[in-house]
Amino acid sequence: MPRKILFWIVLVGVLGASSACQVFGGNPTPTRQISYDGPVTLTIQAGQTMPGTTIAYYGKAPDGRALMDFNGVQALKATADSVNWTGALVLFSLVDLKLRVVAYDETGITLAGTIHLVVQEPNPTPGELPANRIGDFTIPVTYTVERGAFIPGTNVGYVGAKTGGAEFTNLDQFPYRERFDSVVWQGHLRERIALRLDLRVLDFNDDRAILGGAAQVIFEP
Repeated sequence: MPRKILFWIVLVGVLGASSACQVFGGNPTPTRQISYDGPVTLTIQAGQTMPGTTIAYYGKAPDGRALMDFNGVQALKATADSVNWTGALVLFSLVDLKLRVVAYDETGITLAGTIHLVVQEPNPTPGELPANRIGDFTIPVTYTVERGAFIPGTNVGYVGAKTGGAEFTNLDQFPYRERFDSVVWQGHLRERIALRLDLRVLDFNDDRAILGGAAQVIFEP
């Protein structure tokens, strides 16, 4: 099954919709934090460290297991063994990875599991994405955005159902979207933490819009 099709099956069938509850206006009401939770698959090349973390992979050990290093402490891992890490890639962030070894060889190791990512005191600002990065994570998301509220982590507000489709503010020059049309936003959640949202309108009426897709959270040096 193609990866894109599998992604959307997981997105629509597994993830629950989270509500945006900010009061509508020119800009989102500041929140204390925003969080992202979902499945992730990560790859570490042999001899490299997972960007932003202290997890390193050094190929196969003599007994055939994966030779890894956690903050200077070596560990041997077999397929399906746990690989966990919690830390801050930059200030005002928290990343909690709960992973398992999926496969490995002399060139690299693949890990899969879940991520819990928190950004404190976000202040969404649209703009370009950084070219220089410590690391980034792409996480499936779904949102139920009430009329007069904002898509979490953005300054895009939902106006309601109009003749042209679902109407949004601060999206681009054309504010209307039909079902399954794309909604794309990129910018910064706060300094050194950028965000790109690639969403689709799954459903909408005059009271709310349901969107689903992927959030790419990017950390800068």
